[in-house]
Amino acid sequence: MLHILIASTLLAAQAIDYDMTADEKKQTGIYKLNDKEKGALQNWIDNHYTKRSEPVKQTAQEKGVLQENLKNGRYIRLSDGTLWNIRPQDTSITQSWITPAEIIVSQSGDPNYPYKLTNSLTGSSVRAQKAQSVGQ
Repeated sequence: MLHILIASTLLAAQAIDYDMTADEKKQTGIYKLNDKEKGALQNWIDNHYTKRSEPVKQTAQEKGVLQENLKNGRYIRLSDGTLWNIRPQDTSITQSWITPAEIIVSQSGDPNYPYKLTNSLTGSSVRAQKAQSVGQ
């Protein structure tokens, strides 16, 4: 029985070594683990998660330049003409955004404010939703 456990652990460790690139091993710290620790981690992952058939695709990011900061940070207009309604809890951040600043638009995962706007100059991010017009 012990031989089966050891063989299983070594196979699991080899799976991690095979599936991960050298950069991924370094980023995650896996390279610091011995084979027994790698095997235990792989067994835990196998028991708790299902492997995807395809790697997760990176969410597309768009860039624009801050053109207008409206209503004390409640709305942001970018150089491509898009208008963004900022999540109320985040307006204290956008109030200080000034032009011209590159803004990176990506997905946020928040169903109410599904976009994340990141100011490239300050590194600060806020959640937002697309708007058709500036509300009162």
